[in-house]
Amino acid sequence: MKDFRILVLLLCAFAGFASCEESDSVGEYDNWQERNMEYVDSIAAVARANADGKWKVVLYQGLDENKTWGNEFYVYCHSLQAGTGTEHPAYTDSVLVNYTGRLIPTINHKDGYKFDSSYDGEFDPSFDEPVAFKLSGTVPGFSTAVQQMVAGDTWEVYIPAKLGYGDYESGFIPAYSTLIFDINLVAFGPVDAPLPK
Repeated sequence: MKDFRILVLLLCAFAGFASCEESDSVGEYDNWQERNMEYVDSIAAVARANADGKWKVVLYQGLDENKTWGNEFYVYCHSLQAGTGTEHPAYTDSVLVNYTGRLIPTINHKDGYKFDSSYDGEFDPSFDEPVAFKLSGTVPGFSTAVQQMVAGDTWEVYIPAKLGYGDYESGFIPAYSTLIFDINLVAFGPVDAPLPK
């Protein structure tokens, strides 16, 4: 009987270690959709609290502002530097921007995997060359945020998956990814007009 109890205890201990090992070895993108939804909810709470007065919560264009929408229909913008412009870009404009795009933090990427950038290293406006593109050619969350900016603004923008690539993969971006952009808006104007640098 004593040997049986020891055997049961050893089996329980082994099962406990095996389950610990399993839960400790979380993959880079395990439960990715759920993790991204939780991340957006946490950012939404911070943005809505607006403790530092620098957050802007922007409802995706075309949705009725009088209705209640989930966090995934908003873009969360944190101002890092205020610009001096007074006008905002239109959806049909071309924009000249410096930007970096990354995913939410993971095991191997504490600041989030950087999937795209218009510059290398830390942003230096005196050195880095901005890039120009049509605003209408970007994901909905990006164009929604940039239309709220003025020239000279630098914002950190959090875009829920629904306003990014949704349930599709895009290059190195897994489906259901929240997109985080640091965006510096240099200039904007009609698509056919040259943009000042």
